[in-house]
Amino acid sequence: MNLQDVVDDLARTINRSTIINDLAYRPIAASAQGQEIDGLAATSLLQRSTPPQYRAYFDKIRLRQTRQPMTVTLAPFGDRERLAVPIRDESGPLGFLWLITGGLPAFTSSDYSAIDAAVAMARTVLSVGGATDASRMRLDVMARLLAPEPATRRAAFAEAAGKRWIDRGEGTSVFAVELASHDSVIESVAFGRHFTGHGGITFMGEREGLLYFAARGAEPSEVHATLRAEASRRSITLRAIGSATHDRRADDLLPAADHAAMAARIVATLPEFGGAADIAELGGWVMLASIVADRAQLAMFSPAAYTLCVDGDAVQRETVETYLDVCGHVREACDLLHIHRTTLYYRLDNMPDVVKKALDDGMQRSTLHLCLKLIRHWESTGRF
Repeated sequence: MNLQDVVDDLARTINRSTIINDLAYRPIAASAQGQEIDGLAATSLLQRSTPPQYRAYFDKIRLRQTRQPMTVTLAPFGDRERLAVPIRDESGPLGFLWLITGGLPAFTSSDYSAIDAAVAMARTVLSVGGATDASRMRLDVMARLLAPEPATRRAAFAEAAGKRWIDRGEGTSVFAVELASHDSVIESVAFGRHFTGHGGITFMGEREGLLYFAARGAEPSEVHATLRAEASRRSITLRAIGSATHDRRADDLLPAADHAAMAARIVATLPEFGGAADIAELGGWVMLASIVADRAQLAMFSPAAYTLCVDGDAVQRETVETYLDVCGHVREACDLLHIHRTTLYYRLDNMPDVVKKALDDGMQRSTLHLCLKLIRHWESTGRF
């Protein structure tokens, strides 16, 4: 995410136009300006610089030295009050995020959380240094657990383990969380940054549309409940949670993160898992998810499944899949299908010959069952 993405996303999230300035007070990223725009904003955006009288005023109030958000009164210039939020790392100030506050509703706690997340993301873009406090340092170390460079991940893993933020082996799990597509990145990161050791859960970062968390010594059900409760409090829609435990033979968490991501994407399409599952529970589905969607392959794997899905009808397909789901137990199949056993026998007797042949052969029957699940997975992901 670049600076323009940051200001645009923050503006949408808090419904307030946003500008990021460099240390010379020159705008380097600005969202669309709403009705709150005043003379300073218009001039600085048009000229790509802040007029000298304003710069002198900002220096007089020692704006570049502030470490906390500062309310800046601009009444002497006939302009509106602003909130200047410093963007800093350990090397010093990097820039400022500006938000007009004069004459507008006060920010809510959710707004401030989004602003904090935006500043953190802007710092990542602008920074050449590291963290400035213990909480930020922990987030920085945990974020490096997902770095593309193996050496960086291993160093971060050693540091996090040394500080007991994670354990080697099954004591640590990684959770990948998929939120609804309408939730903004800023809102998502703000949600993630809430967890800095809270309940044994620490945010690791956002990657390819998923949020990643590491949990030490916590039951998966407790982590699920904690994440869902916070998402509900923020009115965020949590679609799926996938998890995977750390392999103690690995010196980083990326393999577990990749497995957790696969689990999240699978359960997001399968309602029977209730929106959450560990990769260890999804063995068969993981195998199916790795198969490229190709009707020609399907016809080769199981002509019976291909016939049911391409030439058959929905009733035939549901009947066979349910019958195989319960290992051929007639009573259970009839209960699930809400039909009499005579009806079940009639349906099975009138299946296409290729399907009846598959049902009578052990290997073909197993392949037919797997292929019906494969088709359902392809359909749920829009690939069939």
